Amino acid sequence: MFYWRDGGHEVDFVIRSGRRVVAIEVKSGRRRDGTPGIAAMAAAHRLHRKLLVGAQGIAIADFLERPVVDWFAD
Repeated sequence: MFYWRDGGHEVDFVIRSGRRVVAIEVKSGRRRDGTPGIAAMAAAHRLHRKLLVGAQGIAIADFLERPVVDWFAD
Protein backbone atom coordinates (compact mmCIF):
# COMPACT_ATOMS: atom_id res chain seq x y z
CA MET A 1 0.00 0.00 0.00
CA PHE A 2 1.26 3.45 -0.87
CA TYR A 3 0.04 6.83 -2.13
CA TRP A 4 0.56 8.47 -5.50
CA ARG A 5 1.39 12.09 -6.28
CA ASP A 6 2.19 13.86 -9.52
CA GLY A 7 2.37 17.64 -9.44
CA GLY A 8 -0.83 18.88 -7.81
CA HIS A 9 -2.64 15.55 -8.16
CA GLU A 10 -2.66 12.81 -5.55
CA VAL A 11 -4.40 9.55 -4.69
CA ASP A 12 -4.86 8.73 -1.01
CA PHE A 13 -4.19 4.99 -1.22
CA VAL A 14 -2.88 2.71 -3.94
CA ILE A 15 -2.80 -1.04 -3.47
CA ARG A 16 -1.17 -3.47 -5.83
CA SER A 17 -1.44 -7.22 -6.23
CA GLY A 18 0.69 -8.53 -9.05
CA ARG A 19 -0.16 -6.44 -12.11
CA ARG A 20 -3.50 -5.20 -10.71
CA VAL A 21 -3.56 -1.73 -9.21
CA VAL A 22 -6.47 -0.24 -7.27
CA ALA A 23 -6.65 3.52 -6.58
CA ILE A 24 -8.63 4.62 -3.51
CA GLU A 25 -9.75 8.18 -2.81
CA VAL A 26 -11.24 8.92 0.61
CA LYS A 27 -13.64 11.87 1.03
CA SER A 28 -14.47 12.86 4.59
CA GLY A 29 -17.23 15.37 3.78
CA ARG A 30 -20.72 14.75 2.47
CA ARG A 31 -20.04 16.41 -0.89
CA ARG A 32 -18.34 14.67 -3.75
CA ASP A 33 -15.99 17.23 -5.27
CA GLY A 34 -14.70 14.88 -7.95
CA THR A 35 -11.58 12.77 -8.01
CA PRO A 36 -9.01 14.63 -10.11
CA GLY A 37 -6.15 12.65 -8.56
CA ILE A 38 -7.61 9.33 -9.67
CA ALA A 39 -8.33 10.75 -13.13
CA ALA A 40 -4.70 11.89 -13.46
CA MET A 41 -3.36 8.56 -12.23
CA ALA A 42 -5.65 6.64 -14.61
CA ALA A 43 -4.35 8.75 -17.50
CA ALA A 44 -0.76 7.84 -16.59
CA HIS A 45 -1.18 4.23 -15.43
CA ARG A 46 -3.44 1.28 -16.08
CA LEU A 47 -5.81 0.81 -13.13
CA HIS A 48 -7.80 -2.31 -12.37
CA ARG A 49 -10.28 -0.39 -10.25
CA LYS A 50 -10.95 3.13 -8.97
CA LEU A 51 -12.73 3.46 -5.63
CA LEU A 52 -14.32 6.43 -3.89
CA VAL A 53 -14.77 5.85 -0.17
CA GLY A 54 -17.04 8.15 1.83
CA ALA A 55 -19.06 11.08 0.40
CA GLN A 56 -21.22 9.66 -2.41
CA GLY A 57 -19.09 6.50 -2.79
CA ILE A 58 -18.70 3.35 -0.71
CA ALA A 59 -19.66 3.84 2.93
CA ILE A 60 -16.56 3.81 5.12
CA ALA A 61 -17.93 1.04 7.35
CA ASP A 62 -18.72 -1.13 4.30
CA PHE A 63 -15.25 -0.54 2.88
CA LEU A 64 -13.51 -1.47 6.15
CA GLU A 65 -15.58 -4.63 6.65
CA ARG A 66 -14.40 -6.22 3.40
CA PRO A 67 -11.00 -7.88 3.00
CA VAL A 68 -8.61 -6.06 0.70
CA VAL A 69 -8.57 -8.98 -1.77
CA ASP A 70 -12.24 -8.26 -2.56
CA TRP A 71 -11.25 -5.02 -4.26
CA PHE A 72 -9.09 -6.94 -6.76
CA ALA A 73 -11.86 -9.29 -7.85
CA ASP A 74 -13.39 -8.83 -11.31
